[in-house]
Amino acid sequence: MEFLVNQNKLKKLTSTSTVFGAISIINAIATGKGSTLGISLKVKAKITLEPGFSGISKNFANDKLINKIIKSIIPNKVLNNNFVTINLTSDIPAGWGLKSSSAVSNAISLACYKLINDEIYDRSVLNTAVNSSLWAKVSITGAFDDACACYFGGIILSDNYYKKLIKRETINNDLWVIIFLPSGMSRGDIMKLKLHKELFNHAFKLAIRGDYWKAMNLNGILINSILYNNYDPLLHAIENNCLAVSYSGNGPAIAAVVYKDNIENLKNSLENFNGRLIVAQVNNSKAFVI
Repeated sequence: MEFLVNQNKLKKLTSTSTVFGAISIINAIATGKGSTLGISLKVKAKITLEPGFSGISKNFANDKLINKIIKSIIPNKVLNNNFVTINLTSDIPAGWGLKSSSAVSNAISLACYKLINDEIYDRSVLNTAVNSSLWAKVSITGAFDDACACYFGGIILSDNYYKKLIKRETINNDLWVIIFLPSGMSRGDIMKLKLHKELFNHAFKLAIRGDYWKAMNLNGILINSILYNNYDPLLHAIENNCLAVSYSGNGPAIAAVVYKDNIENLKNSLENFNGRLIVAQVNNSKAFVI
């Protein structure tokens, strides 16, 4: 660390991280336990420290979450003598339940840690991102499941309250995800999800024993009945041979898991509804930084 501080006085330092997105298999709000699946949509964060005046410049709106992450990782004596520039690019639509906040916070955390130390500790990256999300109140549970799926890829099962990774499993790379962003959807009270704790706990038990698609379908039915009451897109997805379909996070995005040869069929079916479609492959790759 001291070596970096001294070097900061002499030259500009840059790190660039890439973190992937995810969708929900099981919403964690009701029980604190959730399951998520990594997808190929990604976020890139480029952070530069340049000797001179202190300050932070971003190419996106001011965000207390990002400021919290930066100040939690980079020492004050570095921030006081360097100008921080953050350039963020993202494939993930924000505000739809597609884990954009977790991907961004992971990307910023990973890039910051790379600036101060060549050796990266996964747990430090994740804990800083999750704790900052709780502090900034952008997450109810801290979304440890989301953070892990974005960071590690594959299927994740976790206890968010204890920040415990229960299980990670790679997923068949032949699988794809069709994401439907419906127009004009209004969301119900997400705190009502807690009233159905036993049903969400049953879905989590299904996932624990490897019945991921049954768990995801049950989650979709529960989220829809509690928050949206809009069954048609889900029914169309099931009738067109998807493996599983559910609202991702608290929605309103709907995600359907399909084999590659069924992508066009499902797209054609969902195009009957008002909204936008995104196609992504499942992701098993870990986040990385240069």
